[in-house]
Amino acid sequence: MSKKLTRREFIKNSTAMAISASMFLHGCGEAGSLSINTSSNNNLPSNPNNNNVNANKSLVYVMLAGGNDSFNMLVPTNTNSYNEYQSSRSNLAITKNTLLPLNDFTDSNGKTFAVHPSMAKVQNLFNSKKLSFISNIAPLVKPTNKTSFNNNSVELPLGLMSHSDQIKHWQTSRANERTNIGVLGKFADKFQANKANNQISMNISLSGTNISQNGNSSKEYSVTKDGSIGLLVKKSSNDPAITQLNNALLSSFNTVLNKSYSDSFENTYMETTRYAQTHHEKFKAEVNKVNIAHTYVNYDNRSDIKFTSTDKSIPEQFKMIAKSIKASSDLNLPKQTFFIEYYGWDHHDELLNNHKRMLEVLSNALGDFQASLEELGVDDKTLTVVASDFARTLTSNGNGTDHGWGGNTIIMGKDIKGGEVFGQYPSLALNSSVDIGGGVIIPSLSTDEMFAELALWFGYEKNELDTLLPNLKNFYSSSSTNNPIGFLS
Repeated sequence: MSKKLTRREFIKNSTAMAISASMFLHGCGEAGSLSINTSSNNNLPSNPNNNNVNANKSLVYVMLAGGNDSFNMLVPTNTNSYNEYQSSRSNLAITKNTLLPLNDFTDSNGKTFAVHPSMAKVQNLFNSKKLSFISNIAPLVKPTNKTSFNNNSVELPLGLMSHSDQIKHWQTSRANERTNIGVLGKFADKFQANKANNQISMNISLSGTNISQNGNSSKEYSVTKDGSIGLLVKKSSNDPAITQLNNALLSSFNTVLNKSYSDSFENTYMETTRYAQTHHEKFKAEVNKVNIAHTYVNYDNRSDIKFTSTDKSIPEQFKMIAKSIKASSDLNLPKQTFFIEYYGWDHHDELLNNHKRMLEVLSNALGDFQASLEELGVDDKTLTVVASDFARTLTSNGNGTDHGWGGNTIIMGKDIKGGEVFGQYPSLALNSSVDIGGGVIIPSLSTDEMFAELALWFGYEKNELDTLLPNLKNFYSSSSTNNPIGFLS
């Protein structure tokens, strides 16, 4: 007996904090151990004239961090436009006969399009009317043209072509200021305003803390590709010594969670830990009930290309999102947003090889994700948006490209007009009316217009858009009978 007590005291007094922290961080254990009350009041705003207010909606926001060379992702194929593309891109141009054609769409200027050779699943999604592109979009403060840019007569986004600023603007749509309040965070402020402390946030992140989902009163709930993170230990065992050990771990962990800390960093860390632990067991239990038969692409056995650990995690992150969307009713989350940040798109060199690898991962993940949403019967409540800091220069720096501005994004889901390229795909000729030097393209659409249309789909009223997006009025009148871009069906 004394031996067991000594062991318990040793664990409790000497190493419990370290073990508990380790288990918290890595999600170890086999069975739930904490009794958490996850019931909550989740009343949504009500408007009988707006079906989207109370409708179940899941918005997935994918950020390609680093700056996607999106004019090699979506390429014009009609003769004149392709020749401009080929001339401007020089050694980085994709050979025309290897591009994957997008069928049944020609824009108002007679342009036809294709996608990068590694994006077969995106091609299929576009051709089956489940995916579209939004062309030449980026953060803007006011409409800008080449003359106003050169004359410094128009307000420009802060830190133009800076990674840290532009990726922030893509998450806040406040290009004239540096704020940490994101658009999806504002969504949660509105649609989960009465969230109880023990309720899971409607903003679920696969990439940890992010600006996009940070609101005035809301924040993200972080999970991993394997699910939620928290402490799990066995509550009982046939071995009394194991039971005693687990009870000691649980007691110590609760002591750590409930302790007050004078240091502000420690207090913040423990607040985050308590927040995660409160929701861990409920999230894990409900998501683990969801099974997906569709097989996602696995890159472990590929020998032709060296895929990174980040590449390999992307399919599993999308799969976790699909499970979470299916479990939304059991989690009492009629509205959800999800955030994935896919790192590594800053291709100043080795563009062709690296871009090919990463576009393949993205394309496969989007295709597999949409297939699993359809399998689970939740494709009618989900939209997916793919964005990036900025596009890149049309001109080559020798083996890659440098920071640009306007570029092309992806939008996918059952509620969009699929199989189209929205916006004005620009001329890719150097020194054109939209080229401010080196193939940096002035955007013709603002992120405000994209987020405004997403907000309408999510349940905002038109008269609320100018408050959500203060710069929207420079591009779109909320009294208009048309949607800002027109990608919603």
